[in-house]
Formats: sequence, structure tokens, C-alpha cells
Amino acid sequence: MPLVTPEYLAQRRASILAAAARCFANNGFHATSMPDICAEVGMSAGGVYRYFASKDDLIAELADSAMAPVIRVLREAAEADPAPQPAEVIDLIHDTPLADSPAPPNASLLLQVWAEVVRNPRVRESQHRHIVELLDVLRRITRRWAPLDDASADTAARALMAISMGTFLMHNVLEADTASTPTQMLIESLGGILTTPPASEL
Repeated sequence: MPLVTPEYLAQRRASILAAAARCFANNGFHATSMPDICAEVGMSAGGVYRYFASKDDLIAELADSAMAPVIRVLREAAEADPAPQPAEVIDLIHDTPLADSPAPPNASLLLQVWAEVVRNPRVRESQHRHIVELLDVLRRITRRWAPLDDASADTAARALMAISMGTFLMHNVLEADTASTPTQMLIESLGGILTTPPASEL
């Protein structure tokens, strides 16, 4: 019997994850069955269950890996010279998981991960952990734009994350079938709204 190397096992595991990601992206977490995933990867049920005990395990692993590329790229951006501007940071948050995701349509998979936070404790725990990491690196970036105390840097990082998630939904849901509004244009429009005096002062 040929020796089964760790590299071979890792490759098979990655193939199953990629097949599951394709199925989930196309049909959703809950409409996809393990037989669907077995058919997509071209393996028997026994072969797939050797690596993953359940569909929930596949969902949890895909969810846990979703934000890792974003955090890695933002850490690099936090050390870049010059510092990336807000629109660049938001686009990095958007584009990195889509570029690195194992199967298109990638936005669908990421949106499902966010929705799964509501019902799945394992996914909620992993996403919370990644959000803490993401906020930490965003605080480092916002401090490069202006001197901020800890509380102000944290608020700025949270605002940047909120805008990032909103523009991700704009680009991938509301504008999914049309040309996306440039991120810089959205930021400039938001700035105009925020600086408009209240009606009572007009």
C-alpha cells in the first residue's frame, strides 16, 4: 500500500473544503447536503467523513478562515508607507476575501457566514474572535491618520468597520447586477451628509 503523506491528506482536505464552498455559495448552507458535497468533490461519503464529521464542521471551518486573509493584508497595510487612506482600507476589506475565497461566487459565501452568526454558536465565536483582531489592526491604521487616544481610535476603527460592511452589501447585493459605486464616492457623499447643518439651523 502506498504511503499516505501529510501533504496528500492536506490536499484532500482542501479539496473537500473548496467543493463545500462551491456548493454553499451556490445553494446556501442549509439547502446543501453532505451527498451534494460528496458528488461535487468526487469522493465517497466515507472518504469525506474521514476528514469532516459533519456539514456543521465544514461550515465552521470555512467561517473560521473567512477573515484570516483580510487581517493578514490589513496588518501589512498598517505598516505600509504611506498609510492607506480610508477608501483603500475599505476596498482591502472587501476585495481580499473575495480574491482568496476557495470558490466563486465568493460574496455569497461570506454573506452566509455573517448570517450564520445569528444561529450557530461555533461560527459566532470564531467571527467574534476575528472581529477583535480586525478592530485591533484598524486602530493601528486610524492612529496613523491622526493622533487619537485609545477611546477615539477604537470608535474610529468601529466606524470604519461599519462603513466597510455597508459598502460590501452595497456592492454585492444592491449593486450585484450593475456597476458598483466607487468607495471613494460613497465616503465623500457621507461626508457631505454629516457636515450638513440640522434643519433647525437652516
